[in-house]
Amino acid sequence: MSFSPPPKAPRIRARRAIERIVLTITIMTVTLAASIGSIAAEAKSSIQPQFEKQNDPSGIFANYQPAGSTDKTANAFFESLGTNGRQCVTCHAPTDGWSITPPHIKQRFASSHGADPLFRPFDGATCPDAGVSTIAARRKAYALLLSKGLIRIGIAPPANAEFTAISISDPYNCQSADLLSLYRRPLPAANLKFSSAIMWDGREPSLETQAINATLIHAETQTPPNPAQLAQIVDFESGMFTAQIQDRKAGLLAAHDGGGTPTSLPQQDFFVGINDPFGNNPTGHPFDPKVFELYSAWPGSRGSAPARARASIARGQEIFNTRPFVITNVAGLVENGDKLTVTCSTCHDAP
Repeated sequence: MSFSPPPKAPRIRARRAIERIVLTITIMTVTLAASIGSIAAEAKSSIQPQFEKQNDPSGIFANYQPAGSTDKTANAFFESLGTNGRQCVTCHAPTDGWSITPPHIKQRFASSHGADPLFRPFDGATCPDAGVSTIAARRKAYALLLSKGLIRIGIAPPANAEFTAISISDPYNCQSADLLSLYRRPLPAANLKFSSAIMWDGREPSLETQAINATLIHAETQTPPNPAQLAQIVDFESGMFTAQIQDRKAGLLAAHDGGGTPTSLPQQDFFVGINDPFGNNPTGHPFDPKVFELYSAWPGSRGSAPARARASIARGQEIFNTRPFVITNVAGLVENGDKLTVTCSTCHDAP
C-alpha cells in the first residue's frame, strides 16, 4: 500500500489566513495603543493646540481653534468647579470630538478601576442609589455609560408637556411619574456656531445657562461659575471646530480639491433660517437643495482603491442633494395623512 502526503495548498492557505489574522490583530493593537497614548498625552499636556489630530475608527479627525491654542491651566473648561472632581473636559474630550465614546470610557474605567471623575453615581450610574463599593458593582452600575456612553438626566415633565406619564417600566427601579430618567450621550462641545438649539431638547436658552446648570448638576456644587469662568467656558466652546480630515479608504478629505477640513468651518456662512425650504429664510433667498458640495470636485474614477472610495463619496453627496422620496406624518412638517416629496437636504438644509 502506498501513501501520498496531503497536498500543500491547504496548509499554505491556512498559514496565510493565520498571517492575515495576526496582521489584523497587530493593526488593532497598534491603533488601540495609539489611542491610549493620545489620551495619556492629553491628560499631561497643559496646552490645547490650535490644530490637533486624533485617531478614530474611520481614520483621522482634527480639532481646530482659529484664535490659537489654549492654556488649559488658565481656562475654566479644564478646571474642577464642583465637588466631585469633574471638569467640562471630563465629558467633552478632545479625543472623542468633544463628547465621549464607549471605547475610551472603558479605557478610563479600566485604568482607574471606576474611580475616574466620569464615574459618579449621581448621573453616571443607571440609578443614583446603585451600589459602587466594588469593581464588579461599579461595572454593573455604570453599564449604560460603559456600553453606550449614556449619562442619566433626571427631569420632571414640564408644566406644558404634551404628554402624561401614566405607567413606567424601569429595569433599574429609579423612575417616578414626577421625575423621569433620561439617558443621553453628552453633546459635542464643538461646531456650536451651527447649533440652532442647546441640549437635546433645546431647553437651555444660552451656552451661559448651560454651563451654569452643568456645573451645578453634573459637578455637584452649590456655587455656579463666576462671570470670568463662564466667559472662558463659552469662548472656548464657541471657538472650537472639529471635522474628519482623513478616511481610511478615501485618504485625505482635502485632497483633489475636497472640502474635508475643520479649518474651513469658521468661514462657513450660517444663521438660523439659512436656506430654509419653506420660505422662512430671513434674507428672502430661495431654497437651494444642493447643500452638500464639499466633494463636487471628486471625479467618478475606477482607478485606485482611494479613487474609487472618493467616487463613492461623491455619489453619496449627489444622492443626498437630489434623490427624491416621499414622506408623510412628520410632526410639524407634513401631517393629517398628507404627503410631501423631499430630498435629504429638505430637512438637513444648512450648507
